[in-house]
Amino acid sequence: MSVGGKSASSFMERCIAFIGDNAADCVKTNAFLNLPKEALIKLISSDFLCLEEEEVWRCALAWAKQRAGVTQPTAHWTEEERARVCHHLSPLMQHVRLLLIDSAVFAEEVEPTGAVPMELSLERYRRAALHAAPPPAPRPDTDKRTQPRLAVNMFTGSLILQQDKSAFQAVINNWCGTPKQSWRLIFRASTHGFSAQAFHSHCDGVAPVLLLVQLSRGEVIGGYSEAAWAAGGAGGYTPAERAFLFALSDPPARYTLLKKAFALCYHPDCGPIFGAGADLLISSNCNSNSESYSNLHSYGDQLAPASLATEYNFTVRDYEVFTYKHN
Repeated sequence: MSVGGKSASSFMERCIAFIGDNAADCVKTNAFLNLPKEALIKLISSDFLCLEEEEVWRCALAWAKQRAGVTQPTAHWTEEERARVCHHLSPLMQHVRLLLIDSAVFAEEVEPTGAVPMELSLERYRRAALHAAPPPAPRPDTDKRTQPRLAVNMFTGSLILQQDKSAFQAVINNWCGTPKQSWRLIFRASTHGFSAQAFHSHCDGVAPVLLLVQLSRGEVIGGYSEAAWAAGGAGGYTPAERAFLFALSDPPARYTLLKKAFALCYHPDCGPIFGAGADLLISSNCNSNSESYSNLHSYGDQLAPASLATEYNFTVRDYEVFTYKHN
């Protein structure tokens, strides 16, 4: 492939990643309904399309109806309208993961279109019957039609929890005890600035807070606190009943708060600080120095490692701060 071809391919992948991360908004636009067939197939084939599979189907159907010039609900289609819609749906069907769609939705919304091949409907019934039988010995499932995508982008705007890191969104939410929680980005160092002043101007007084830190080597560490960073606490410390630190390693690890009086630390000349000592400290201008560090002792137990990172001191590529998004 030529240099120009590689650049175009890379640009296309970035476009697909952006649409995938912002799918809920993008699919509501006229531009989505007017995508060329090849672009739509590329999009709905992606593992990183952040929609429930039922919504992927509804988007594909809306696109096909637009192409077919049909506006009526399925139940009111004429046979000629059904044929036109199915003509446009046909090349999409193998890319929508129909085996993952809820049975009620499949029966009420998908099958009535007449676009589902008979063998696929039969396979759904076979798989449903197998669920009632004792499970066979586990084996890797290489059938992409049964592998869920990232269903919902719960960290909209994050550049850190994207693509291969996107599965950690659910891990973090489970740690927080809120599996479906959506988060609002309030600060990104690469956008707002790496200085301590930039961090404090956006993040002080906000609670709860979730910190994501991507180190220069690609590692991702961070922390959560139900309390906020604020000036005036005793010795600069802010207590919290609930807080934890984490490393998104393989497997991901969480370290709960042991010394509740030292959940967070406020220092005007530093970025975010968790714990006394500190368990995690992000320095001012952390992208151009190695003064950030992790020294676990307010968080974690006796089995916890000495540091969240593989090295005590580190340089930061980027970091983000989120709080709850209230819908």
